[in-house]
Amino acid sequence: MSRFFSIFEGKNELSTCCQPTARNMKNLIRPIAILFLLNLILSGCYYDKESELYPQKPVCDTAGTMTYSQSIIPVVTANCNVCHSTAVASGGVITDNYNDLSVVANDGRLWAAVNWTGPVRMPQGLDKLSDCNLTKIKKWVDAGVPNN
Repeated sequence: MSRFFSIFEGKNELSTCCQPTARNMKNLIRPIAILFLLNLILSGCYYDKESELYPQKPVCDTAGTMTYSQSIIPVVTANCNVCHSTAVASGGVITDNYNDLSVVANDGRLWAAVNWTGPVRMPQGLDKLSDCNLTKIKKWVDAGVPNN
């Protein structure tokens, strides 16, 4: 007990149990080295999926014939039908069915709007459609707007 209280009595002596010695230092180095190596090994074992780190851009398939059911419906559903459905019909334009969409496709309004060459740019207030989607629409219109 006297060694412990000697600190409070103004003595500058460290107790013999706390003085650094070569043996005490050796005993400390081994656990520290083991913890360091474990940390290094365990942090290096994190499993990353390449597909999540570097997602591939979706492949744009515009080869062949563009069909209404497979090529055009997904584009207008994602980009047009919110404002141009039978229920809403913004600007009197309806894109959620073939008959109404074919009217604006055949008279050139669809292509002028999505390609931003006409007086109205669609989708309004958003970015221009991707080159892939524009190519699909253009090929479909150029083929005569088939209902296939």
